[in-house]
Amino acid sequence: MNRADRALDKAWPERKGQEYVQAMESAARELLAIAGDMKVKGVDPVEQSRTYRYLGSVYSDLAPALGKNILTRASDAYQMAETLLEGHGDPLERAKLDFNFGNTLRQIDPNDAEQLREAERRFVAARKVFAEQSPQHLPSVDEALSSTRSLLKIAPVAKTVERDRAEMQKLEAQLAAGANITDIAPKMQEVRERHGGVTGLFTAVQGLVNELPDSARQGAKYEKLKEQMEEVMSLMRGGDGPTDPQERKIMQMLRDKLSQEAKANRVTQDRASTLANLLDEYGRSLGSGGDDIQSMMTRLQQMREKTEAQFANLHYPSHGIPRPPEGSRAADLVELWWVMRLFLLEEVNRPGKSQGESKQAFDLNVQATKVDKRIYEAGGDNARATVIEKEAIRPLAEEVRHFAARHHPLLACPIWPSARSKVDTNAVLFSGSAKVGQQVGKVCRQLGLALMSMPKGEGIAAARWRQLQAANVTVFDLSAPEGRDRAAVAYELGIALTLGRPVVVLAQENQAIPFDVDVDPVLLSGTADDAAAISEAIDRALVWTMPRPRSGGVAETMKHALRLYPIPHSNTSVDQTLKQLQRLQADPDRDPEQGPDPVSVNATLKTLVNFLGRDAPRLIHPVWPPVYPEPDTSRLFHVMPFQPDWADDAAARVEAACSAKGGRYVRGDRVADPDVIRSIWTEINQATHVLVDLTDFNANVALELGITHTLGRPTLMVGQGETVKRLFPMIAKLRVYPYETATSSELDKLVNILLR
Repeated sequence: MNRADRALDKAWPERKGQEYVQAMESAARELLAIAGDMKVKGVDPVEQSRTYRYLGSVYSDLAPALGKNILTRASDAYQMAETLLEGHGDPLERAKLDFNFGNTLRQIDPNDAEQLREAERRFVAARKVFAEQSPQHLPSVDEALSSTRSLLKIAPVAKTVERDRAEMQKLEAQLAAGANITDIAPKMQEVRERHGGVTGLFTAVQGLVNELPDSARQGAKYEKLKEQMEEVMSLMRGGDGPTDPQERKIMQMLRDKLSQEAKANRVTQDRASTLANLLDEYGRSLGSGGDDIQSMMTRLQQMREKTEAQFANLHYPSHGIPRPPEGSRAADLVELWWVMRLFLLEEVNRPGKSQGESKQAFDLNVQATKVDKRIYEAGGDNARATVIEKEAIRPLAEEVRHFAARHHPLLACPIWPSARSKVDTNAVLFSGSAKVGQQVGKVCRQLGLALMSMPKGEGIAAARWRQLQAANVTVFDLSAPEGRDRAAVAYELGIALTLGRPVVVLAQENQAIPFDVDVDPVLLSGTADDAAAISEAIDRALVWTMPRPRSGGVAETMKHALRLYPIPHSNTSVDQTLKQLQRLQADPDRDPEQGPDPVSVNATLKTLVNFLGRDAPRLIHPVWPPVYPEPDTSRLFHVMPFQPDWADDAAARVEAACSAKGGRYVRGDRVADPDVIRSIWTEINQATHVLVDLTDFNANVALELGITHTLGRPTLMVGQGETVKRLFPMIAKLRVYPYETATSSELDKLVNILLR
């Protein structure tokens, strides 16, 4: 292998040439001979497996010189290595095999999504082991994983192009053989119009290409896709090109409409001139260049960029009336509302949306423009602007927020009564010290918002849970005294984030924030400036939307729902709803890359939860992507402070007790993911049981407990000393088990209680 590595280094990156091929083929022959000798002598199977892994790597490195057929030999060698490794506990060797095998699988067929998914699975498995035992390999596996996921995005489109091209060729052959053109023409048109027509297909491709890393753009798969698209373009030309008379007709209609609006003074002359120039640019883009794949994709991108460049001009649409005067509430609202309008404009312009998403984005955009006009009409009338804010801006902002959260549906079983509280778009929840609460209350009154009062009595936890669901904005004062008081605030913050509510975090200047929740805190100085800072933060929260990054959460939640409630179901309504969910999951017309239509899936999940009744899970939309425990696993997540002297002893005791019960033990500081709060979220979701140590009321622990209770994971709370006697109100009625020391057998018993 040293000789093979030297030959590889010398020929890198081309990996071609007679000298290189001779050296690598010689290495392959020797490795085969060694493997045969090992088998005869009964050498340790792990060593035999390693030899076949080396052989697979040599074959794989010969592919650039000898062609992809040699990869079949590499795959066979890895299969043999895997067979030999079965039943032998060497996780690092298995990880190396998974990594090498995955690298070969992703090269064999550029359009085989199944093989790419298998490669992805192997990279993920390898990464888990490397993170613990061989972190120096992580950059290589992360690059391979990223490249494979990029290839997976292209695979469905390539298959679509290949299928459509074959059908078009077949139809042309029938036509050449004398088939009736009246019969053939409609079939050709049907192929042309699939997936939104040629333009729709190119838009999807361009959206994927924009997301590809540079490494994926330089691979054979990218080149293959371009070739296929060029072929299908040559078969589909005729009437759909940039000189299409229908497109010219549409452009003229737009110019006529603009002229009418300008004459009626509904658009200012300056704005009309700007829009006329934009239409001219669109016209030039449509009519310029060739009709090959690259030219059309370039024009599409140019038009999208022109559209996005005009977003800034839409910041202050004329509406035919002057802008509100500086210093008025309406002027402030124009700036705030632009955040929502810009989000919706970007959504309307974003490629790859489902039909349901497109319709909802368009409808919300129309409504947002109407609200913007009402703000302009308020002018300097602050009282009128306040009414518009209460009656139009805040309710529509909540609708937009729900639309933005469509990719994060999660089925949870909160520990509190499951009745849903409707969002009061003018309500604010505060958690923290009384002094800061008075400041927040004053700001809310000035903004026309109602600050919820702290409930009292035996049912405080359930009442506070209803408030957290109903609040339009939640404000958390982390300047509260460290310990029990700050833990109470952090606990409710964890609930709010899990519910996906808009959050404002307050802290004192120079105060260290105990955790990273991706929310910039408002730093209080104790001066008159604090009120303005709090007011601005609440305003921003009122137009906050879910972070844009997407995940496979919709598909994960569908899968989880169908696993929870098998078909057939005894309740007819539930059974029919589950079948509708199953149809959405298997819809043959949906784009495999985009996944199920999130709008339809969310509506169906909501219907399912309603039909399931009182004991049903809750449909929530957390800030982070949905994750669920793996079936038939036992996984204990230990929530605890890491810094105290006793922490490691307690962790070791719990881990031993967990292992004895056949469960997997995980502690937050042992997770390799650099995004701490995201990794904690994932681990809590994947856990089948959660052990929470409340000793000394650590704020991080309280935040994670809030997440855990909202998700409804089986949880056991423990604590040392006086902790169990000083619980904050939201958990005061819950059972917390005391234990004396980190090394006592009491922890063993508590773990047994949790995992029984």
